[in-house]
Amino acid sequence: MDNKKTFVIIILLLFLTNMFSIKGYDSDLYRNLTKIVLCIIILYTFFHRNELKNIRIRFKKFVLCLIIIPLLGFIPAYILHGQVFLASLLGAHINLGYFFFFFLFLIKAKEQQIIKIFCILGVCWSGIELVQQFTYPTYWFATRGDTFEHSIEIRNGIYRYNVLGREYGLILLFYCFERFMHEKNKKFLLGIIIALVGIYLLATRQIIAMSIVSLFAGLLMMRKINVVSFALIAIVAAIIYANAETLFGDFIEMTESVDKDYIRFLAYEFYGITYNKGSVLAFLLGNGSPCAPSSYFQEIDNLEQWFGLYRADIGIVGMYSTYGIVYVIMILWFFIYVFRHRKFIDTYLLMYVLFMVGTSIMLHHFAYSLSNVITGCFIFYLVEININKNKRRLQNASIYEIQHSNPGIQS
Repeated sequence: MDNKKTFVIIILLLFLTNMFSIKGYDSDLYRNLTKIVLCIIILYTFFHRNELKNIRIRFKKFVLCLIIIPLLGFIPAYILHGQVFLASLLGAHINLGYFFFFFLFLIKAKEQQIIKIFCILGVCWSGIELVQQFTYPTYWFATRGDTFEHSIEIRNGIYRYNVLGREYGLILLFYCFERFMHEKNKKFLLGIIIALVGIYLLATRQIIAMSIVSLFAGLLMMRKINVVSFALIAIVAAIIYANAETLFGDFIEMTESVDKDYIRFLAYEFYGITYNKGSVLAFLLGNGSPCAPSSYFQEIDNLEQWFGLYRADIGIVGMYSTYGIVYVIMILWFFIYVFRHRKFIDTYLLMYVLFMVGTSIMLHHFAYSLSNVITGCFIFYLVEININKNKRRLQNASIYEIQHSNPGIQS
């Protein structure tokens, strides 16, 4: 039964996250098939809703808000931009993917089962990134492939395919890192190395930097910082600094070439302040999800293509522009909730959420695509069952301690 369940999870996860951005994933046929599968999952969840009523789900209201708030975006989209309801619904349909969170409860997915799946897919993701560095111009997976206008971007000698699946690589990195710090098993060290290779080949500065910061934070959480580990960190940092030009030459050149007019900061200002034009409705619920061929979609498309003002580049500010401050508050609530319950959450998940927090200003972790919606469901689910598991463990440990410190209780 567990093997069948694992197979179903792998197939659904891969299919709904675009199979590592395999060629053709952005075709109309593939998109329509994902909508059909999504509808089946929603119907399955609906017909088993009574089972969910008997399960205490901490994030139930939170996830429902992640579904409902974007759908309410049809109001500002119509009033402010004249986009009809159906177009807004189609534009925001990916948020229905959060029903997958409840689906995981219905099939009773296990923590170790999910971790193994993510780690295996993390190895596959890193392998794809590595192998395709040597096969160009032949490649099979990419979100930034060759077009008539330009070829694949090369940064620091790395072909930037931007293969979908960095979430798998991050879980592989953080989980193996936590286990290695406790067990010193070589297979976990290998997992760390494989994950770091994949992350480096993304050639994205904020992801590389925040991954390293999260690892250092993990050492502090696990209280593994001592004289030896600090010395090793200092040595590695010194080597990286001394060879920065060789290791990150193109990164540094790109960073030094920007000025105060850097387009991303213009996008922050534009979508964070100017675009709303003082509208209270846009402040609360955003502007809604644009959908072709509406005039609202054309407006956003022109801003992106002609002026380089991409909502995708400004993380949580882009979410604010699309879904409003109410949606942003829900995101912040999740981060605060995890922080307040950190003593009941394993370090690998805390490192992952810290990565989310640290990169939210530039990257999207919520509602940007069906891919990060589905992987987000797994993260919410892991955090939830992790809290339950560790609370039970601590409660059982307290009962055991009380019983053995007061032998009379046992009798």
